[in-house]
Amino acid sequence: MRALLLLVALLELLLQPPLLLRRSKAFYILKLLIFCMAVQRGFSSVIFAVLGIVIIVVAVAVIFSLLVGEPPVKGIIYKSIELRKSTEPVERANLISSLDDLVTEADNQDVKDQWNRMMQCLASSCPDEAYLDMILVTVASFEEEIPESAVLVNIIATAKYWDNPERLLDFSKAMSMANEQIEKLDDRKAVKLWQQVVECNNACPEKYDLYFELIGTIVQ
Repeated sequence: MRALLLLVALLELLLQPPLLLRRSKAFYILKLLIFCMAVQRGFSSVIFAVLGIVIIVVAVAVIFSLLVGEPPVKGIIYKSIELRKSTEPVERANLISSLDDLVTEADNQDVKDQWNRMMQCLASSCPDEAYLDMILVTVASFEEEIPESAVLVNIIATAKYWDNPERLLDFSKAMSMANEQIEKLDDRKAVKLWQQVVECNNACPEKYDLYFELIGTIVQ
């Protein structure tokens, strides 16, 4: 609308007779300046209005993300590793309760199913493979939330398939990729732990301790 009025003013100025044009030159120049300022103010108002809307949308998105929160993937991994090492009854009970809450919060059926399978052995003692499976299912279910998901999957596959002739190809691929991915992490502790895993050759008694410490180091 303001642009249209500005155009009309210009036409009026151009259509004036020469004498009148000279007499009213100052008036029309002033008029044009006023219209230009009005147009500029209108344009600025639009910009500020758009910026205001953008700020409100961003603020709502941030508040929503804070209220919803991210899936407790790392918490499940950490608690699983802690539970594996725990021997004190009260501590184990607290860890099991915490893990159950985290699994419920994660709201993923695969993770829930794996947790239910673990509950069947937790009354006595779960094998190391059960904890690896718990971490594997969690990582696979929330790949996008864990940047290191690929290397974690390959580490766990290496642990599960080592010395299994039926899965020799799967083991070889997993170990090769894990070795390359760990080198790219630029994490000295992770590289050292991985080297210990390799040197262990699936024969040393602390092999699973090395795997779980490596997983915990990478997830941090």
